[in-house]
Amino acid sequence: MTTLLQSGLGAAIGCRYLRQRSQLIFVEYDRGNISLLDSVRPLAAVRSKGTALLKASRVFNCETGTQDDDLNAPGDLCWKPLDDIRRQITPMKNATLVNLGQISFTAVTPTILQAQNYGKTPIRGNNDSTNQLFAGNVFAVRTNAGNLCKFKVLLYGDNLSIQWVTYKLASAYHVIGTGYETPEDIAVCSDEKTAYVTERTGNLLRVDLSSASRSKAVIIASGMRAPQQIYLDEVRMQAYVVEFSDPGRLIRIDLSTRVQTVLLNGLNNAVGLLISENLAYAYISEQRGDGRISRYSLRDGSCLEIARDLVKPFFLSWADPAQTSMFVTERAPANRITLVDTVPTGNSVRQVVLNLNAQPACVALKDSTHLLVCCDHEIDLANLLTDILPVPGLFKGVGLVPWNLITLDGMVDTTIQPGYPYQFIKNSPFGGSLSLQINHLGAWLDNVKYYRILIDGKVRLDTWRDLKLNARTGRYDIPTQFAPRTIAGQSGYYAIHKPNEWFINNDLCMILDSGTLNNGLRNIVIDFTSTSGTIIASHLQPLLIENNHCIAAVEMPAVNGVSATTECGMLQLTDQSEHLKIIYIASYPAPDFATFSWRLCKIGKGPIPGVPECSVDGGVSLAPFIFDLDVNSLLGGCTSAAYYAAVYVYAKTINGISRQSQYDASATVAFALTY
Repeated sequence: MTTLLQSGLGAAIGCRYLRQRSQLIFVEYDRGNISLLDSVRPLAAVRSKGTALLKASRVFNCETGTQDDDLNAPGDLCWKPLDDIRRQITPMKNATLVNLGQISFTAVTPTILQAQNYGKTPIRGNNDSTNQLFAGNVFAVRTNAGNLCKFKVLLYGDNLSIQWVTYKLASAYHVIGTGYETPEDIAVCSDEKTAYVTERTGNLLRVDLSSASRSKAVIIASGMRAPQQIYLDEVRMQAYVVEFSDPGRLIRIDLSTRVQTVLLNGLNNAVGLLISENLAYAYISEQRGDGRISRYSLRDGSCLEIARDLVKPFFLSWADPAQTSMFVTERAPANRITLVDTVPTGNSVRQVVLNLNAQPACVALKDSTHLLVCCDHEIDLANLLTDILPVPGLFKGVGLVPWNLITLDGMVDTTIQPGYPYQFIKNSPFGGSLSLQINHLGAWLDNVKYYRILIDGKVRLDTWRDLKLNARTGRYDIPTQFAPRTIAGQSGYYAIHKPNEWFINNDLCMILDSGTLNNGLRNIVIDFTSTSGTIIASHLQPLLIENNHCIAAVEMPAVNGVSATTECGMLQLTDQSEHLKIIYIASYPAPDFATFSWRLCKIGKGPIPGVPECSVDGGVSLAPFIFDLDVNSLLGGCTSAAYYAAVYVYAKTINGISRQSQYDASATVAFALTY
């Protein structure tokens, strides 16, 4: 899910991110504008603030601080009870939220609120140990109106006592230059004071961003045929431009002398352009019939196709500093972002952000985890940790579960491949000791020398042991410890196995103790690097971690409200019409991730006629299960009989190899009925 940052634009196309200013600069083709979008918006006003008793099943409007019992009323969140135990704060309509935890309420400024990753996942407020909405907890909401609101829980209960402040932010969108003739792209110098703009009419302009209107711009080159994306070489004071024409050209323009040099001819409706750091290659997207990206040598003009069958490929941008891959936008009807490696392999083209609004044109990396996307009449934000789809590559999976049988929600689904020999319960979460697996040999052949693992952005520093093959004995008898090392001042790197090294667990890259992680969806990133720590490839793998323990209990049976004593276990009967009641408790903090079975058996005789020996529910419930039957049916002609009642709760959590039964729970009681 991408986040809409700005709408109502006039065909936003070329863009660059200005890191010193924390702004996205872009051109608007239809309006002839140069515009800015602030990443951090200043505060305009406080919309509302105060304290309130947030009542159950009522919609709270962050803009006004009012509540309404009509769930269709305007509002941003609802304190929603699901049953006697389960409760949650749920975002309403297009509102999103994030839980910040037990932090200082006053320290959460509008700037901090803007930096959070908001989503639609409710915040758990269960009346048990899993509650996240305890007194002192702080959470935030992006309202339906696009404003930001912070909340502090003052007192937990059936009704939630809260404090809130809703901030209205100033507009992030500013027009700084007007009057351009169908501008296509903008490139900005490192001082972020001077820019260069292409106009479809054939011009390259130099623009002072402090006075950025077309009337103040300087024409550096003209007479080109629909010039598109610009690559700027500040060191040599040169600009490279491709033409959207058939045939089209790659032109180098000297920014001092204004001399144009044609480097390539015969391009077919070229749009996107990147130049390698050593100026040896040009990467160009062409909207020819088969929609391709090619690498052209700037020494001899030779061409290597690295991607084809793209849908109207548009502008290109580097995806990493090492220039090993690039993002390309694909226009309608595809409306997506695709990641393309500069070295073509069997897996060098991957669709990574889907279902964008019409006509995405250009992307810019805001930081290591966020991508800004110009989509014609709007600008969107994609979160690289949550929006980009997992892709195949050097990561193999967890234990016996391949990466492609793990859902985007981080759960196991082996049922989509029925022929796979190691089947698990559908939608099982992960827990216990997790064996992360990578293709060491494939990585080595791709010139990968190290890897590093980050979970939710934090580097792992785990150690583990394995047995190495002894070439002299032919046995795995050399104990080997794997520990992180430091490269270029950064910790957490592990060496890729060399081709002549073999271990019992040869694909293992880490034994991860999931008990060191918080329950919930965790984003695991494996960076594959060179000897200097430069990232060559990367894999994002969401895993749903669930380390909770099941709860099981059987209350002593009762007849007419009188329970058997634990000392004697006897229940005295007076009438065959009396009923026996047994309360079975089978519970789990996340009910969908456990199941249970229960039994009631006559000792020495086994199952009771008419009573199933074992009944299995599809999932546990927070409410107890009550067994109720007349004693005559239970006795079956006996005047006295002994019984046992048992319940077993099974956790669905797996470690990728087996179900984690250490999280299970069981309970058994014995009793006797007698006249």
